[in-house]
Parts: sequence; C-alpha cells; structure tokens
Amino acid sequence: MAVPGASRAAVATGASLAVAAASVVVAVAAAGPAAAAQVCDQPPVADTVQAAVPWSQQAWDPAAQVWPFSTGAGVTVAVLDTGVQTSNPQLAGRVAGGVDLVSGGTADVDCVPHGSGLAGVVVAGQQAGVGLRGLAPDATVLPVQVAQAAVGEPGTTPVDPGVMAAGLDAAVAGGAQVVLVGPVVFRDDPQLADAVQRTLDAGVVVVAGVGDGHEADRDGEGPTAALATPYPAAYPGVLGVAAVGSDGLRADTSQIGDYVDLAAPGAEVVSTGTAAQQVYDGTAFAAAFVAAAAALVVAEPGLVPSGADRPAAVQARLAATAVPPPSPAGYGAGLLSPGRAVTEDLAAAPPRQDPGYQAPPVDEAAVAAARAAEDAADRSALWALAAGAVAVLAVLTALLLPRARRRRWRTGRAAPTAVEPEPAGHIPSAALFEPPR
Repeated sequence: MAVPGASRAAVATGASLAVAAASVVVAVAAAGPAAAAQVCDQPPVADTVQAAVPWSQQAWDPAAQVWPFSTGAGVTVAVLDTGVQTSNPQLAGRVAGGVDLVSGGTADVDCVPHGSGLAGVVVAGQQAGVGLRGLAPDATVLPVQVAQAAVGEPGTTPVDPGVMAAGLDAAVAGGAQVVLVGPVVFRDDPQLADAVQRTLDAGVVVVAGVGDGHEADRDGEGPTAALATPYPAAYPGVLGVAAVGSDGLRADTSQIGDYVDLAAPGAEVVSTGTAAQQVYDGTAFAAAFVAAAAALVVAEPGLVPSGADRPAAVQARLAATAVPPPSPAGYGAGLLSPGRAVTEDLAAAPPRQDPGYQAPPVDEAAVAAARAAEDAADRSALWALAAGAVAVLAVLTALLLPRARRRRWRTGRAAPTAVEPEPAGHIPSAALFEPPR
C-alpha cells in the first residue's frame, strides 16, 4: 500500500517511528475540526436498520451480567483499521479525534465501512428501534486509520507493516489502554514486532484477529498453513482471537494455530455502519469483543495491575474465565465470557468450572410426540393399503359375480365342440400330395 505525504515519515524504525506517530497525533489534536477529513472515492456500502438484539448480546445478557459491574468507563480503546464514521448516531460522542496514517488528516470517515463496525462492537450507544449496544458502552474509541480497505485474508493487499507499527505508536501516544488491530499482516516484520513490544511495555493491551484464511480442503482440521501465519496475533503477548458462530462452533475460515488465545463471536455480527447498521463476519470482529472485554476489566478497579504487567494480567483473566471450548483446536482457552471476567475473584478461589459447550437439550416430550406421530402415520398407511385391497376385491366381485351366475357357477372352461363325421368317399387334402405307396 502506498503511503503518501506525511505518512511515509511514519514508517521510520525504532524510536524515530514512535516520535513521528506521536507528533502526528499532537498535530491532529491541535488542528481540531479544521483538520482535513478523508474523501471517499466511492460511496460506502449501504446500511440497513437492524432492530433485533444481536445474538451475542442475548447470549451474554450484559445488562444483567456485565454492566452492573463495569461499562468500560474511563478506558480508551484504539481501533487500528479503516477509520470510524463518527457521524453514525450510535457512535456520536463516543469517538475521540484520531489520526489517518494513510492519507493524512483525521480518521472520522470510514469509506468501507469496517473500522466503524469494530468501534460499534465496543462502544455503540443505545438508540430507539435498534437492538445493538456496545459491550463496553462507556469506553472511548480512538480511531487510527492504517488501511483503506478491509483486509484479513492471505492474498489480499496487506496493510503496510510500517504503517501498522506507526499506528500502534500513535495509539500509545493518544492514551489508549487497549489497542484493537483490525487488519492482518501475513509476514513477520521487524518494525511491527518492535512496535508491538513497545506497546506492551507501555502497559497497553493488544488484541488482534487470527485471520480468515483457513481452508478446509488444504488445512483439514488444522493447523492453518504456515504461509497464512497472522501478525500481530502471532507475536508473544498479543491476544489472538478466533471467530465462532451463534452455535459456539469455530467459523470455517477462522484460522487454527498456537497463536489462538481466545474465541468470540465473529459470524453474522451486527454493528454500526455509515449511518445505521451492517452485518459483518471475520476474526477482526471477534477481536473487537475481546478488546471490549479487556476495557471492562481494565476499568474495574483491583482486577488487574497497571503498568507493564497489565497486558499479561488481562490475558490471564480472560483466559481463566473463558468457557471451555467444544474441541481442542482453534479456540485457544475457550469462548469469551465477559460476565465472568469482571466478577470472578481469581485470587480467592480458582475460576468456576464450566461444563463447556453443550449441545441443545433434548425435549423428551417432543421426541415422544414425534415418535407417536410417526407410528400413527405408519398405521394410517397400513389401513390405507387394507382399504385399497378391499376396494379392489369389491370391484372384482362386482364384475365376476354376474358372469358366474350366467354360467350357473360352472368353471369358465368351454365344453369341447363335437366333430362332425366326414362324408363317404372324401379324400383329405393332405393325401393328395403324398406319393403313391
């Protein structure tokens, strides 16, 4: 990806990269509303209003199980992606002034949209007629644009690792306690690795999707081919997140490898778009739920330490309180459980044992009713066959009885016909052709 103008300077290495990113953040903040906003080459994908409560909210019941304990207040979550559409009503007032490292200016326009969906998973506010709410609704999103399009599969144009590295430094300079990285880079890069380490050393939690490049024909039950190793998820200390569907099972394309630490909803995820809502898929959205859960944990006093020990402590808490996975491959420690993450006292007692993924309970009454209906259907079929046989017999009887009466109940074989004697002197025709004897 080309990095025009001032963004090229942000791809420097080491400390100079961090200084460049920080200076960009300061310059944008100073420029305020007058800073240039990105202009979309093409209109974004159209939104539709989603009135139903998303399945992840129904499963977690955050109003009863999470928000009485933590709403993420006071925590800033940096979203490194395609920008965030701050004009969306559910995001208004919940997004800080960010930075666009791709084309310069602010990151308050999302031309895809994609970053807006990640932000909505974290902080979407309540809106009449819409079921969606962010998991950490009182947190603040800091948008840092590092890509112009949603990327997450091997073979797509990846984000420049140097730009992503600059984005991490910008997030730290902007005061983020949690960083959500949306795009995936499918190669190890020294600049990116160094930036990740600097971010962790600053006490900032880094969360990233593990990529959507798993191919069943190629990879089977895993692990995903090494050529698809996802970064930054594969770096030590980064929370790598896999995607599951509403059945709790891994999404088909969610990658499998030792870089998977947790699993979270990543299929048919309802979140904010340009003006209303859209439905998204991918491990980036699963990572957004984990980033929101990290914000919930950081916001609640006493759950995790501050400073350089915080990223590891947050990861340990989320892993210890996860629901055990339905299978060992592709889920990491298990399925994210934000309610348990903000309520369980891990110091006083080990985490509550959870039975893990359970198949839906069997309704014995329904099974018995179905069996009875099947038996009744079998009996009905037999009765129908019997009735048909009786009907055929009645027809045959109606046809044959009058004939039998006409024959006076004799068998149907006709009596032999009497042969009349040949007249005297008659010579059979066959004899005319016989030679004389």
